[in-house]
Amino acid sequence: MTHPLKVAVIYHLWPHYREAVMRAMDRGDRVQYHFHGSGEPFAGIVHADPGSVRHFVRAPFTCHGRITWQPAAIAAVRNGGYDAVIFLADPHFASTWIAAALARWMRIPVLFWGHGWLRRESAVKARVRGLYFRLAHGFLTYSERGRRLGAEAGFPPERIRVVYNSLDLERADRVIAGIESGTLASLRPQGLFADPGRPLVICTARLTRQCRFDLLVDAAALLARRGLPVNVLLVGDGPAREGLEARARCLGVAVHFFGACYDEDITGQFIYHADLTVSPGKIGLTAMHSLMYGTPAITHDHFDRQMPEVEAIEEGLTGAFFPHGDTAGLAAAMERWLRSAPARPVVRAAARRTIRAKWSPDVQARIIEDAVLEVTGNA
Repeated sequence: MTHPLKVAVIYHLWPHYREAVMRAMDRGDRVQYHFHGSGEPFAGIVHADPGSVRHFVRAPFTCHGRITWQPAAIAAVRNGGYDAVIFLADPHFASTWIAAALARWMRIPVLFWGHGWLRRESAVKARVRGLYFRLAHGFLTYSERGRRLGAEAGFPPERIRVVYNSLDLERADRVIAGIESGTLASLRPQGLFADPGRPLVICTARLTRQCRFDLLVDAAALLARRGLPVNVLLVGDGPAREGLEARARCLGVAVHFFGACYDEDITGQFIYHADLTVSPGKIGLTAMHSLMYGTPAITHDHFDRQMPEVEAIEEGLTGAFFPHGDTAGLAAAMERWLRSAPARPVVRAAARRTIRAKWSPDVQARIIEDAVLEVTGNA
């Protein structure tokens, strides 16, 4: 291979939290990635900075109900001169069906990147998903469970690579270094509460009904009745906030609603100093955010209703699980952890070791590059 491979990576938008993996991919010298996306915020999601990578191609999209249409994806395949194309693996993208089929007809290798298989599905859904995924020569999924489910669904397991998921680990490392050296202006979240001596439970996420923060408020009330009152810090905003505020007032639970915050110097310190992250609904990238600062995470154990990142949590060492939808079970899991968890330095080291081993931008970039080299015959 005398020159870098030219590869399109086509998403409808690149959320701000994807910027770190974009930069990691962009640093490689064997593959020249061209990141296609709208470049604009959407549905409350801040877009990554298009200037953070060398090659960003604006590719607008429109939504028609649940169907997304992105004509620039088809144009990229037809006119871009790419050696391979990576698509977001979402069957609701009508344009990707066409673009991926066109790429195969043009003998351009296709990779899909996404959740892939989260749960076993009905025969009809599984059939549609299977037809769509078979447009790809290879699949980049987020989890080992996704790979197993994909193999069960009939997708050739040798064509599935687990690329995990990540947030900006380098930025987290700088925040931690600043905290531990004292060079970062101290911002202890305990000071937000009337009784700062209580254990601090945190979650950084949008406040939506699906996140089930009502369970967390109810579990905190149960713990208070058992003699273990906690402070709860919710960093995020969303449509469920008003109802949660009323519920916390009614139950007398100390909940601080900080609101949305995209300043990692602030959120990083909050997570680092918290005793525990609790995400009662699906956990997703909140697991990455918590563990990379060395804070354990608790979430539910119904993996068909979870996100792939739940695999990063190791029961009893970097977090715990509770029965899905069970307030008493959540309270019990929190109490067990707060009363008898491993020493915090042990937990912090284990959590950060887990992130560095698999769930980092550099690991993702390496695995994606290996997949590109293999599918183009350059491995």
